[in-house]
Amino acid sequence: MKRKTVTKRQRMTSSDEGLFEIERFKKCSKTFVIKNTLDFIDYMLFFNDVRDKLILKLKQSCLQSSIKFNLHVDSVYERIITQEVQDLAFKTSNTLACNSSDFNKLLNRMFDKLLSEQDQFLAKGSGWSLKTIDVLQLRINIVNPLRGGTYIDLPEFMKDKKAIINVKNNDDKCFKYSILSKFDNRSNKTYLNKKYFKMLEKKSGLDFKCIDFPTPISQMKKFERVNDVSINLYSLNDKDHIFPLYICDIEKKKHFDLFLFNNDETSHYCYIKNFSRFVRSQKTKNCSKLIICKRCFTTFGNNPCKSKLWGMKGLIEHQHNCRKNQLGRPIMFEEGDDEFIYFKNYKNTKRIPIVIYADFECILTPKKPDEYIQSCEKKKKHMLHICMKL
Repeated sequence: MKRKTVTKRQRMTSSDEGLFEIERFKKCSKTFVIKNTLDFIDYMLFFNDVRDKLILKLKQSCLQSSIKFNLHVDSVYERIITQEVQDLAFKTSNTLACNSSDFNKLLNRMFDKLLSEQDQFLAKGSGWSLKTIDVLQLRINIVNPLRGGTYIDLPEFMKDKKAIINVKNNDDKCFKYSILSKFDNRSNKTYLNKKYFKMLEKKSGLDFKCIDFPTPISQMKKFERVNDVSINLYSLNDKDHIFPLYICDIEKKKHFDLFLFNNDETSHYCYIKNFSRFVRSQKTKNCSKLIICKRCFTTFGNNPCKSKLWGMKGLIEHQHNCRKNQLGRPIMFEEGDDEFIYFKNYKNTKRIPIVIYADFECILTPKKPDEYIQSCEKKKKHMLHICMKL
């Protein structure tokens, strides 16, 4: 299948608005374009105007797979003295991203790279100035679908948790083995004995014919519906922090917590046998067993406390509100940020920023004798004085 390239003239003459797709190669590569409809002459103004649209498209592209993306901006430069005009394009290198990536930070780096390329061009030639910014291209390439495959050895820090059963399979059925590991009573649960797992499959009564192998995340709901079970799926982000990838609505009697590990080449499902050990080191240095919300990772101690929720009762009360919120991962302070938040805008404590106090007073001054006409007239007149204080 040949890839059809789109010229700059075709991109500019398109009547579509917003961020629209102009090019696609099979299902692995897409190119989106957004025009400079407001005729910005400053790059940062243009980038900030399209930022939200880019982030939305990147998040939609990462729902089912990891991606690599780059930016490509088309501009026109001119020499005012010679009236010479030149088309230029600045672009960035591919950046790997997943569902939990900080797209705002990734885009900031790319915008800085585009600006540095422009500075290098202006430093080489004299007299060039920016005439127009035409379009910005967003090129997205699918890296690897998030679906379980063959065995992958876990990192040491994940092994040290002793909370995961990682079956050493040599086929694409790691999802099946991770589910059946819940019923495994052997001492060596990582060893793959296919006859033993067939026995576990019959004993569990689960139907694995409704899904494909390797199993994509999109088939989780189908497996839950056919077998009347519930599944939670977790993974690691680029900072090796655990985050929820898929969370069921209600936990049923047959519930499975799975871990999907990705090494940029393939993915692998594992069974989480102890959720407290799995998440605890990320939340606290305390080694005691904690009760943890599987949706937002809020922890609850086992010791009675009057000032906050605790124990299983506290978790159940917390889950009533937690289920109402969309699935997400809390963003904590990063290195270099202030450890404490200080209140600085004291002016906002006032109802209005400016207050005017006005005082109106009258002073009686006597009239001159020649101003008297009748004896009944007043012999004094009022003089108005105004005093204002800001």
